Amino acid sequence: MLPTDLEPHPEGGKYKEVFRSIHKIDCPNLGKRSALTHIYFQLDKGEVSAFHKVSSEEVWNLYRGEGLRLYQWDGESDEVSIIELSVQKNQFCHVVPTHHWQAVEPLDDIVLVGCSVAPGFEFNDFTLMRDCIGHADLLKKHQPSLSHLI
Repeated sequence: MLPTDLEPHPEGGKYKEVFRSIHKIDCPNLGKRSALTHIYFQLDKGEVSAFHKVSSEEVWNLYRGEGLRLYQWDGESDEVSIIELSVQKNQFCHVVPTHHWQAVEPLDDIVLVGCSVAPGFEFNDFTLMRDCIGHADLLKKHQPSLSHLI
């Protein structure tokens, strides 16, 4: 059964934080952060997780659904990596490096994933590409077919 108490997320889809470590760490550019956070994140058919980046590493884990396409971009190169998490590919997790742009769309219907962030996620460490005109324009120039993810 899919979680029913999810809230809308600014990048699209719905989420619920299910873990926030009580252990704190000092991060040079971020200050004190929880060591780890984890959320459930759900996208329905036709929904996308718009391009965004966080100030920590993020691990995506596929829990339910046919799968997803995870787009990852370093913000400079001409190429965007496309990682498929699915039973068919026998790939169920992927780590997005710190400060890399990422976007996701389901392969078919509803997809439920878990996202772990370390050091822990804080919304003030979160940036949507649509708020960064220069990066949005550069991505549109290099990969116009991905404009729907901005």
